Amino acid sequence: MLKAIYRRWRAKRMGHDMKDQYQPIYTWRETWPGEGHQDFSGFDGDQSFGRVELENAADLKPGLWKWNATHLPWVRKEIMPRSGSEETSREACRRVEEHYEKLKAVHGR
Repeated sequence: MLKAIYRRWRAKRMGHDMKDQYQPIYTWRETWPGEGHQDFSGFDGDQSFGRVELENAADLKPGLWKWNATHLPWVRKEIMPRSGSEETSREACRRVEEHYEKLKAVHGR
């Protein structure tokens, strides 16, 4: 509850309205259901294509959302970058989804 209040406060302070946030187009699920981690995997049907997770205090960029594209068996030509960090979970999802869309376009899917 407090995290949600803080996120709304921070978004407002930074000039972001919640309705202006990126709306993911794919399905996102907890990577480790029930364990309470801020860690999610993106799916297109049954195919996992990426992951976003909140970096903790022990990581290099605590408080940022780390994103990365996962291996896809049909990819023959990689597109860089395949990972990075963003301020919000929604922006990290956007980066993963955009990367996945580019891969699909390059590989005719």
